[in-house]
Amino acid sequence: MQAVIVDDEQEARDVLRAMLQRHAPEVVVVAEAASVAQSMEVLRAHKPVLLFLDVQMPGGDGFELLKRLGTWDFDVIFSTGSSKHAIQAIRFSALDYLVKPVLGGELRAAIDRHLSKRGLSAEDRSHLLHNIAQPDERTMKLTLTSGDRSYFIPPSEVVWCEADVNYTNLHLADERRFVSARTLKDYEDMLTPLGFLRTHRSYLVNRRHIDHLDKAGFVVLRNGRKVEVASRRRDDVAKALSA
Repeated sequence: MQAVIVDDEQEARDVLRAMLQRHAPEVVVVAEAASVAQSMEVLRAHKPVLLFLDVQMPGGDGFELLKRLGTWDFDVIFSTGSSKHAIQAIRFSALDYLVKPVLGGELRAAIDRHLSKRGLSAEDRSHLLHNIAQPDERTMKLTLTSGDRSYFIPPSEVVWCEADVNYTNLHLADERRFVSARTLKDYEDMLTPLGFLRTHRSYLVNRRHIDHLDKAGFVVLRNGRKVEVASRRRDDVAKALSA
């Protein structure tokens, strides 16, 4: 599996190359680049199946590379330090990212996910570029899949999320339901800044779809459905709804 590493720090490239040799020996690094301009030439010359792309680089970040390419036929695993906007754009697009310093187990898991689902459709690429271009996560869209199709859903259309072991069921205002391989905690991290409330270990609810909190300890949604609120979370939910 031929791969290219794009990162402006030589030490970071060396560390990632060594970790790949240890944790993913099937990945062969055929080239490296330290800038957007250099990486354009490297990608044209080597045509990898996998790109490890640093988001934050001087002289044009990793997203700028993808914007210039417009279309690409390799998979991308991003790496980033602490850019909240970058992480949200990647997460909303259902793509992989590694937080520096990269851990071996997380690297191996990202490679395994790549192997199980190779390739992005033209729609997926367009959606990623859409999310990258947004000023903040309020105008980003979630990538959700059903069968072999991807759907791009504004978070405002998600009414509530329900944990199912390591999966999450997302219930939409139009009665559609999507099953995601991400955990409820992942969605909590993504959606809490957008007004979602964790009411229970199994539920995450969009505040804008809540009508009221009843005396029995449930939030009553505008569609009439009731979602349980854990007793230890009741005060926090009540406070959030009254704000």
